[in-house]
Amino acid sequence: MTTEVTTPTDTEIRIERVFDADRERVFAVWTDPELIPEWWGDTTVEEMDVRAGGRWRFRTAHGVVEGEFHEVVPPARIVQTFQNHVQTLEFEDLGDRTKLAQMMRFDSTEDRDTTMGYGVEKGAEAGFARIDALLAKRVAA
Repeated sequence: MTTEVTTPTDTEIRIERVFDADRERVFAVWTDPELIPEWWGDTTVEEMDVRAGGRWRFRTAHGVVEGEFHEVVPPARIVQTFQNHVQTLEFEDLGDRTKLAQMMRFDSTEDRDTTMGYGVEKGAEAGFARIDALLAKRVAA
């Protein structure tokens, strides 16, 4: 599968990817605290209250990552803060496949460029490959 990363404006990053799984299963990968460590890697989910106003907090080998859910519409949409930006995830139903569109909105071009400099495309591709493996494992189980 191909991961497409674009910068539609000077304060946004958009990532799109199609997964070979139905939308409910792909949505669960983002919202089930037991599944998060399977694709985030060495991660402990300390808090995950998946509802508007709920908070999430993960401890990783690199420190704490946290945010707040602003909108949760299962299995179609999540809007949440993610460290220094607002992230919108839209899960488009393609039957037995799902298109994920992930939009990151930053306060400044500098913040966006700093995140791009961390290697967003390679990071997304690596994470999505782990999600592919997790989805395949869940189908086989």
